[in-house]
Amino acid sequence: MKKLFIFVWSVLSVILMLSCSGNDIKKYNSVKEMTDDAKATVEFISAKDLKTVLESGDKFYLIDCRESDEFDSMCIQGAVNIPRGVLESEITEKAMNRKTTLYIYCSNGDRSALAANILPKLKYSNVKVLEAGFDNWKAKYPKLLELSPVRGDVKTKATAKPSGGCGG
Repeated sequence: MKKLFIFVWSVLSVILMLSCSGNDIKKYNSVKEMTDDAKATVEFISAKDLKTVLESGDKFYLIDCRESDEFDSMCIQGAVNIPRGVLESEITEKAMNRKTTLYIYCSNGDRSALAANILPKLKYSNVKVLEAGFDNWKAKYPKLLELSPVRGDVKTKATAKPSGGCGG
């Protein structure tokens, strides 16, 4: 319940800030309608293409915008967790170069589409959403998952091999 409150409060805060700027705010009848609209405006990347990126050695950010408890159980190797509800306040700390490609995912693509829709307003110029989200990735590439990911200097239960990505 607390996480839902934080998410709703964050979305409402962004809407309030934008309404004060004189911009027209699009109004939605449901969250699904808002999510569908966001999905229509963002760029997606397939799991196969993201796997190629992860193996390329190129610089990028891989952001997992699921809640911390979802991330703590497993994530894509090298991902950094920034829950959707706090994305706007934490993204610049964990993804400092706004010109570096940023790949973002959640469980099914809804939260990450909403996040990717707002990131250009924070001057992130190249944002891509993992198509069908983490659930799809987990089904296709179970060997590329990081169990109990590392946080700072504290390791949790499982040791994961480094991914060459930006975090973890």
